[in-house]
Amino acid sequence: MSAVSAFTATRLRPLLPLSGAVVCWLLQYASVQRASPQVAPLFQASVAVAWAMLLLWLWTRWRGIALFAQGTSLLAALRGGVLFTLQWACLYLAVDRLPLWLVAASFALAALLVVRWPEALHPAAFKLTALAGMLPLAAWSWAQGRTTPWLLTLLAAGCLAAGLPQSPRAADGPHALLRWRFYQLCVAALLLPLLAVAFSPSWTFDPGAAALGAMLLQAVCGGLVFAFLLCRITTHPE
Repeated sequence: MSAVSAFTATRLRPLLPLSGAVVCWLLQYASVQRASPQVAPLFQASVAVAWAMLLLWLWTRWRGIALFAQGTSLLAALRGGVLFTLQWACLYLAVDRLPLWLVAASFALAALLVVRWPEALHPAAFKLTALAGMLPLAAWSWAQGRTTPWLLTLLAAGCLAAGLPQSPRAADGPHALLRWRFYQLCVAALLLPLLAVAFSPSWTFDPGAAALGAMLLQAVCGGLVFAFLLCRITTHPE
């Protein structure tokens, strides 16, 4: 193996899932902002989750995968579904009230706090850096009168981080991950419409072709691909 091939295999290839997850997250956030004049963000979340659930069900039917087979922890998936619902609800509530850089920075700093770093990398330094980095973000949000949406963003990041340890391990196989994600989407599809009716600041729902395409992008990127890439990053065979 050449030096270039070895470098690609050991250094660059592991970054591909992370890069893909970041791109999916950015596309989801941008598509919510694109469609918000026609469809209120929380109603976008409700539609996108329902479409993601339908797409995943159609895929498993086509591939002959049993979604309700034994061996899947239903209780863990339901807990994960509640966390996923809170994550999307908080993020979509804040999407029109915060700039993208602030949301991305908040998620990145929250990741530094919850990731289990190897002892050789001095994990306490990463956590102190994250806490220090949040201080100017909090000050900026307070000065701009956007403390509430920033706290919602932090709660969304916390729900994402809390749900990661519940995801299936790589050793469990891809079918377990598909079932786990399907159960999560089922819970979110039931809860998000209720949250939209109860907490959405606007009930705007007049989707055009662009808004429908944006919600489909959210279903594919945010509801499906992002979750699978994230599990590939954070889980490993035992």
